[in-house]
Amino acid sequence: MASPMASSPTPGREEEDIGFGHTRDQPEEKEEISTAATNGHAKKEGTNGQTATATDAPKKTSKIATLWGKLELDIPTALMMMKAGIPPTIALAMYQATDVAETYTTLGYLIAIISILGFCIMPRAKFIQTMSINLIAVCVGAAVAMLETWSGVKAREHTTAAGSPPQRYNSSQSAVCGVWLFFQIWLINSVKAKLPQMAFPSIIYAIFTMVASIYGPQFLTTAQAEAFVKRLLISFLTGLALATGTSLFIIPVTCRKVVAKEMTGYVMALRGLLQAHKKYLQSLETTQVFSHTVSADEGDAKKHKKEKKPKNPEAEAIEAIAAKITELHGKLHGDLPFAKREVAVGKMTPDDFEGIFKHLRLVMMPLMGLGSLMDIFDRAAEINHWDSHDDGHKNSDSEARRKETEKDWHEIMVSVHDPIAEIIQAMDQGLEHTLLRFQFAKPPKKEVSKDTDPEERGDLVRPGDDGFAAYLEHQCDTFYEKRGITLWQWIENRGIKLRKDFFEHPESEPVLDEIFKEPSRTRHRQRRQLYTLLYIVFLLNSISRAVLDFVRFADEHDQAKAKTRFIWPGKKRFSKWIMSTFKPPDSTRSDETMVTDLNSNSTTVYLGSAYSSKKDPEHLPPSNAWEKFGNVIRKMSNFLRSPESSFGFRCACATMSIAIVAYLRDTQAWFVEQRLVWAMIMVAISMTPTSGQSYFSFLLRIVGTVIAMVAAFLVWYMPDQHTAGILVFLWVFVSIGFWVPLKKPQLVIVGLISVVTTTLIIGYELEVRKIGIALASSNGQPYYEIYKLGPYRLATVAGGLFVAFIWTFFPFPISEHSALRQKLGGALYLSANFYSIVHETVLARIRDDEGDIEDPKSPGYALQKARNKVFAKQMLLLQGLRMHSAFVRWEVPLGGKFPVKEYDAIIQLVSNIVNYTALLVYASATFAHPSLKEPDSSAQWFQDFRKLIKGAELTSHEVTSMLALLSSSIQNGQPLPPYLSPPKSYQLNARLEQVDRDILSVKHLAEPGYAAFAVMQISTRCINMDLEKLLK
Repeated sequence: MASPMASSPTPGREEEDIGFGHTRDQPEEKEEISTAATNGHAKKEGTNGQTATATDAPKKTSKIATLWGKLELDIPTALMMMKAGIPPTIALAMYQATDVAETYTTLGYLIAIISILGFCIMPRAKFIQTMSINLIAVCVGAAVAMLETWSGVKAREHTTAAGSPPQRYNSSQSAVCGVWLFFQIWLINSVKAKLPQMAFPSIIYAIFTMVASIYGPQFLTTAQAEAFVKRLLISFLTGLALATGTSLFIIPVTCRKVVAKEMTGYVMALRGLLQAHKKYLQSLETTQVFSHTVSADEGDAKKHKKEKKPKNPEAEAIEAIAAKITELHGKLHGDLPFAKREVAVGKMTPDDFEGIFKHLRLVMMPLMGLGSLMDIFDRAAEINHWDSHDDGHKNSDSEARRKETEKDWHEIMVSVHDPIAEIIQAMDQGLEHTLLRFQFAKPPKKEVSKDTDPEERGDLVRPGDDGFAAYLEHQCDTFYEKRGITLWQWIENRGIKLRKDFFEHPESEPVLDEIFKEPSRTRHRQRRQLYTLLYIVFLLNSISRAVLDFVRFADEHDQAKAKTRFIWPGKKRFSKWIMSTFKPPDSTRSDETMVTDLNSNSTTVYLGSAYSSKKDPEHLPPSNAWEKFGNVIRKMSNFLRSPESSFGFRCACATMSIAIVAYLRDTQAWFVEQRLVWAMIMVAISMTPTSGQSYFSFLLRIVGTVIAMVAAFLVWYMPDQHTAGILVFLWVFVSIGFWVPLKKPQLVIVGLISVVTTTLIIGYELEVRKIGIALASSNGQPYYEIYKLGPYRLATVAGGLFVAFIWTFFPFPISEHSALRQKLGGALYLSANFYSIVHETVLARIRDDEGDIEDPKSPGYALQKARNKVFAKQMLLLQGLRMHSAFVRWEVPLGGKFPVKEYDAIIQLVSNIVNYTALLVYASATFAHPSLKEPDSSAQWFQDFRKLIKGAELTSHEVTSMLALLSSSIQNGQPLPPYLSPPKSYQLNARLEQVDRDILSVKHLAEPGYAAFAVMQISTRCINMDLEKLLK
């Protein structure tokens, strides 16, 4: 028999740093996975090795408990919420000291606002990066503000006659400040659109610029301007200092801790997915195999409506947990670099984190690929019209074939019930073992009686024990050996008797040819059935080997034996951190350093220079210094007409549509009195590039502002207007308000606007109480009681939000439709790129010239690095596309409806193509396994097999070309070339059998490459089917 390790590549050989997405429709937002599905401690091990839940009877939960569960409030979340309320509370509390009030005067409330925007709840590495940029933004803003106010004062001096009395208003000074304001708002918003990590720094810079620009026309001398800018700078730096102190010293949270928690959740989700797969595979023993998404006609002859039957619970569980794993994978992809760059004192090194994530991906890819089994059955039903309810397709022969096929599958799944249950149980324990070794989970209490005889315990090995890896390896070998029994039973069910040791000594038996000499339809059905069975066995064996390798890695990096040490990221990682700060990132929507409503509806993925740079048909490459200088000028003009510059120009126009009131003689005083500067600030914060999202955000922000005003009244009056009580209640409200950024990061700006509005109202009232009405009104703003100030703030904020909403549509809307179409074109481009890399990888493995993938100079290493990078980008982009599609419903429709269903279907097809392409990579790794180079019969068969498939075109460049054409067509809105046809099905079986009829004989079923070939055959067929649907 072939070596147990030869059926599929071990993770040690196949260092694939890629995941494998689910091929079914995945929901965008899912509730937390049920405890029974993800928490290993909620399960009990039976004597037969199967897993049973702790209780079978469902418990009724109250509405309050259900609501509390939806809030997802746990102790860490509550602590972070309380932490977020500390900086503004400290800012307003310290302002009650006379020395502080005399230093900051009328800008005291601004300290609290900036301390909120410091966002102290970010993990340490992210916070330090963002705070560093914040400091640069504030300092640059102060320098530019000083230049602006100085130039404004000089303009006043040059336009004022000598000896004339000073005037409050000067048109030249106002014009200069207005030009500076327009330029800065355009530039900073263009940068924000280009570099999402500049979101908070750009908001802080915009606030600094707006305050300086509005008060700039009032300064008569340079000394006044310098004093104001200095006081403004100190106020901003104080607010940021409060946020920094809170972040680093009060309940500090490191990126390492965040990543460790995410990895724990990742492993628990993998365990839950294993159990869900076990239940699904066991359900195939009795339920209808081809009825997971079959439409059922309810018999309404008048309406002829078709309703979908609910999916079986096993399939829904797999989809729910798979969606959770995909989300965790994307979040880990964004958080891991920060954890590796962090300076810390601990046990786990950056290489340990990278190794854990790599092994998690190796386990996830075949495990998620096993979920494609539902998709495969659905495709079989579609091909045979078993999912159709048209009378033209209904006939007794078709129904009989369906029942016969389902009966075959029932028999197959019954025969593999015990091996599957045992190996899944062993893999579940293996994942639990890794949690214990890495100290991600506490070891369970061992309930061993003192009178227990050690002989009675026998050789029972539990997760966490030293000999667990050997136990798991034995279980994997046992499952592999039973694979031959499974295949032997499948042949026996075809009515052919074989010896028990047939696969160990596969001699020629003519009777075997009878299996594939039956009528064509039966032969194809049996071959598909065989390949699907090999698909299941191959992936289960691959998962077990990946888990085994993960367990060995965990034993080698046992944290209980590791020593605590000082961890320095190193010069290379530190320099990459600095460089990445100013480059377009690949980020998830949950990355707190990049969440604004500008990018919250999707992820940010940099598609590479090849995607955006196009050959210039009007210019040759520069050949001298003058031509290079001309290229620089052209780059500037290209930036000015870029989408980012266009968005910045919109923001500048929207800001100036309000600020112009402050630069006119008759309305300048009124602008200051009515505090319209906060309407400008809301424009800078809330402008978004797409109209659908703006419509949605506009409604939420208005509601949030109303809630903030009501909360301000409660905070002020509930403690009977006592300062100490007001500060406590403000801290409570700010803490509650930060639930939105923590749990709904896509709505972070909505939460921030609410918190900032309440703090603004309360801060101003406390400021007036401390310094007096006379000094508070010295800046031109009259004092209002809180019951008047609240509605004024509400009106200014709502007015600013409305102006931002209008300028999103005017002069023309950038709709969700066009944005979704552009991103979908990018996803197809990445799919073409990914398939091209996979094509070269498969060819290299077939030719046996991949080299050592651990050697940075080998072709295999380069292909693997490019493959992993593109796949990670594609997963992020597809996740963002699904979220982007959800915002289309909020867009005001003009003309015909947007084809949402068609776009969602295309997104799902692209996802399927990527998933099956990733499976091609995993299966083809078998062709490069070292054991196949040994001089034995298996190796000889495989060498013959490899020679044949070199010319069989397992993959084709036609797929890459087709995906590239589809990308260009959707991206540019151009039709496809006429007479374009999809790549033809490869018909690998027929091609190989034409050369050597014996190469795919049943007697070779146990060969290590046969199962891999079956997986690749299924994957290529599914890719072709999805390409045909895309062309339609």
